[in-house]
Amino acid sequence: MKRTYWLILFFSFFSYSEIKAQSLRNDSLFVPDAIRRYQFNLENQVKSIENLRYDKTNEPIRGELSKDGKKVIMDNYKKGQRIKFDATMPDGKVEHLEKSPCFIDPVVYEI
Repeated sequence: MKRTYWLILFFSFFSYSEIKAQSLRNDSLFVPDAIRRYQFNLENQVKSIENLRYDKTNEPIRGELSKDGKKVIMDNYKKGQRIKFDATMPDGKVEHLEKSPCFIDPVVYEI
């Protein structure tokens, strides 16, 4: 009986370690969350963005406009949060815009 118990214990430990070693992480690039960047596309080209903030808390977000003026890339975005910002259009008009979290995606890095 003791021998069977130890045998079962040994195989269960061995099986657990094998399964854990083979499991994949959610992120195939293994990029830590601290350096992950997020982006969203703009409907129209803009000249600049200002006051990039979370909608509920008004906490600022560090972000930049892409060179073509069609994407905003954020460094410290907390997933699942709605954001708001002011966008200056090429004609000089300033618009207040908001983006839902379903439109915000992780930046994909190519190797």
